[in-house]
Amino acid sequence: MKANILTHRYAKAFMDLAMQNNVVDKCLNDLLLVKTTLENNEELRSLIHQPFVSREHKVNILTKLFKDKTESITVDLLRLLVEKNRDEIITEIYDVYHELYLEYKKIAVVTVTTAVSLDENTTNRIVNIVKNKIVGKDSIKVENVIDEKIIGGFVVRYKDYEYDASVRNTLKRLQSAFEENLFVKEY
Repeated sequence: MKANILTHRYAKAFMDLAMQNNVVDKCLNDLLLVKTTLENNEELRSLIHQPFVSREHKVNILTKLFKDKTESITVDLLRLLVEKNRDEIITEIYDVYHELYLEYKKIAVVTVTTAVSLDENTTNRIVNIVKNKIVGKDSIKVENVIDEKIIGGFVVRYKDYEYDASVRNTLKRLQSAFEENLFVKEY
């Protein structure tokens, strides 16, 4: 079974449990805490992924670290992942859970790539335009990515949809149009 399928299954089951306990927001923060802790601490991450360290020892370490800082179901998830020898997906579960969280809260995340950072007025205009195109979402969150290679304009991405109104794209289209030789010498 692929790791991403496993990750999705665990994250979905964890989301269902969090919804039953009304701690969806808290669990998102818990998983972020676990992910950042493991990513920022090389020794801990190495210890958790070592096959010669007993599962009980790993469970004890994770329980002591996160018992007072997270919900009990988060600690139970960590315990289950270690006991089932799935500790390699602990940090990946946050990403899938975050996607499920956005779906649950009906939040659309739109990435807008520009050559310079967006001001609040421009961000609001983009939100208003995109809001009419995206159905079934209560709010829209704009992530601004700065890429000076696009020269000017913007590129809007939402899931598999992309609208490219950048100067770079316009120049590429013009270049391909000029590469076609429309002049035919007949005389």
